Amino acid sequence: MKFKLPPYEWQHKAMEMSTHLTDMALLADMGTGKTGAMVNILRMRYNNGRRVQKTLILSPLVTLLNWREEFFKHSYIDTEKVVVLMGSTKKKVKTLTQATLNDPNKIVIMNYEGMISKEMIHALLKWGIELLVLDESHMCKNHKAKRSKNIFALSVDARARFIMTGTPVTNDLPDIFMQYKILDGGATFGNNFYVFQRKYMEDKNAAWANRQNHFPKWVVRTDKIEEVQHLIYSKAIRVTKDECLDLPDRVEEIYKVPLSSKQRKYYDQMERDFVTFVEEGESKGIAVAQLAMTKALRLQQIVTGFVTDDEGNEIEILDNPRLVAVKELIQSLHSKHKVILWCSFKKNYKQLGDLLTKMKIEHRFIIGDMTLMQKQEAMDEFNNDDSVRVIIANRRAGGIGINLVSADYSIVYSRNFSLSEELQSKDRNYRGGSEIHDRIVSINLCAEDTIDERVTEALINKKKISDDILTFIRQST
Repeated sequence: MKFKLPPYEWQHKAMEMSTHLTDMALLADMGTGKTGAMVNILRMRYNNGRRVQKTLILSPLVTLLNWREEFFKHSYIDTEKVVVLMGSTKKKVKTLTQATLNDPNKIVIMNYEGMISKEMIHALLKWGIELLVLDESHMCKNHKAKRSKNIFALSVDARARFIMTGTPVTNDLPDIFMQYKILDGGATFGNNFYVFQRKYMEDKNAAWANRQNHFPKWVVRTDKIEEVQHLIYSKAIRVTKDECLDLPDRVEEIYKVPLSSKQRKYYDQMERDFVTFVEEGESKGIAVAQLAMTKALRLQQIVTGFVTDDEGNEIEILDNPRLVAVKELIQSLHSKHKVILWCSFKKNYKQLGDLLTKMKIEHRFIIGDMTLMQKQEAMDEFNNDDSVRVIIANRRAGGIGINLVSADYSIVYSRNFSLSEELQSKDRNYRGGSEIHDRIVSINLCAEDTIDERVTEALINKKKISDDILTFIRQST
């Protein structure tokens, strides 16, 4: 088979492995080239069948156009064979119907959100999927979710199925169950989640099982870890950046940022009493948290410099050392380095945007309410225009499918509890292409003795769980 771009060694290995498997998982880190590997695996299938087979690729919204470009980059497939479904469900169904009417042998790329629509599922079943690819397959890890169940229904009649992700286990072992059920119909881990749970996990709170206040705490059985690993890798290839890319050193630093006296007052009140009374200039409000999750959200807001009151008003805390810290960091970095500012709250976008405007520093945004085209334009300008020094990105909107390799520094201004978003965002500027830098530096802003420290600890614990399950098994050949 002729290649437009010479594959990496691991991509050759993956292609060879795929010839012996009906279903296969590419568990490859972001930036290692797993999309290119998948394109060539599909090309092999097409060559063997002497035609483009009806292929459905499910991917996050922000990577849809990237998938199309990867096909053109790595293959000689005609452009009209690759169809991207975007817009409303009605528009997606119309595009699919028109594109496959006279020639059903197409490569159809669409986002996961379309999988909750009965109309969309019906149209896909009518078309008849032969090859199914799930990119970022951890997005269907929930075995109870309607989306996951619908994808499983689509997978049943496919000739071959593929899942792709660098983080198949983002919280705990159950994450892998539904992904593999979709992959092989339950051949590896069975069809029943609760049977799977009882076989490979144990309830640490089992001693309380007959009591009214019993809450199960399911953890992986240590005697089953090796068995789970062997089962996962019986039809998977695991690739890390360290193994296949000559990337620069990655440095992670924690900058301790104090709270102002006002922030500490609001924080302590909310932590102690589930309520705080906010007064900032002419703005006043009361913030009440009736649930622990709401309380955690309010505490995270306070350490980043604002509070949402009971009427939904976002009141900015005027004395905010964290914003001052960002200003000082940007002043020292922007002339020689490009910087990503990661945040999780809409209010933070405005705070940081206003700060950079006052500093007269050219910047761009990648945030949730932007269209895919707007995000692409912002990304291109940040990477290619030397005058654009900073990009403010939401971890969810800019954490998947976005290439920001022109930045050698990132600053985490605010974060949430999502391990997948944490890992995805870190890989935006640590991937193929980042070897242009001497090192990649991630700066985490953290307020001492606050929820900042707790969130960081929680993410570290989740990462350890992931490592225990997915440690790559190297066997002598």
